[in-house]
Amino acid sequence: KEAGVEDKDISSVITILDKIKKISREEIINYLSEIGLSMGVIVLLLEYFTLRMKEINKKFKYSSNELVIEGINEINELEKYIIGMGIEKYCMFDSSLARGQDYYTGNVFEVYEANGVLTSSIGGGGRYDKMIGEFIDDGEMYPAVGVSFGLTSLYELLKTREEFSNDSLIDIYIIPINTNFESLILGEKLRDLGFKVDIEMTNKKIKKSLDYANKEKIPYVIIYGEDEVNGKKFKLKDMFNNKEIEVSLDNISDLKKVLGI
Repeated sequence: KEAGVEDKDISSVITILDKIKKISREEIINYLSEIGLSMGVIVLLLEYFTLRMKEINKKFKYSSNELVIEGINEINELEKYIIGMGIEKYCMFDSSLARGQDYYTGNVFEVYEANGVLTSSIGGGGRYDKMIGEFIDDGEMYPAVGVSFGLTSLYELLKTREEFSNDSLIDIYIIPINTNFESLILGEKLRDLGFKVDIEMTNKKIKKSLDYANKEKIPYVIIYGEDEVNGKKFKLKDMFNNKEIEVSLDNISDLKKVLGI
């Protein structure tokens, strides 16, 4: 509002400005122009959303907009706690960050890997004071803060760590050949024996699946087709030693003994 954006456009503008560090300035200008903003408003927005917190405090100190003052006070109070706890080196203010406009009611945040191995966030959350009250519908406000982490991002990050780089997180990788249902059952039997099992369920070709197993350093692979199902047996491919071990489903409980585990 301070920049002259109408209420109906605020949500769209915030969504676009959230991309300010991900796309070029020209692209931001084009997107803002497409929703009807004048160049004067766009220039003002880009100026405001590149200000540091010290500059924001100075510029809007006497603003008549209560929401602006409330937001600034919240950030300043949060910064006081961050400094008091001695964690300021882990935190950075970003005025363009936007999350969950429909339910967050205060500060929002995202979590990144400190060394920049992953450029995308690995988690995020924010303050939501109205959500619980709306569910309970008792007229009360319940202050709350929530955070969630992306398992895929964390997994990709863990794979780069030295302590995880030598051993796969998977013991056996099952590649179904028109046997998705049967492969799920086989996977459960193997998990019951204590193996960590992954099953290819995206219809990759066998070569790509084997390439994936090699890349992930998975020690054993089972190619499970209709012949294996009907014959009640399968071949366990030792990826490290390039050999195969035939296993009967009737004797699957002895698999660890066969592998010498």
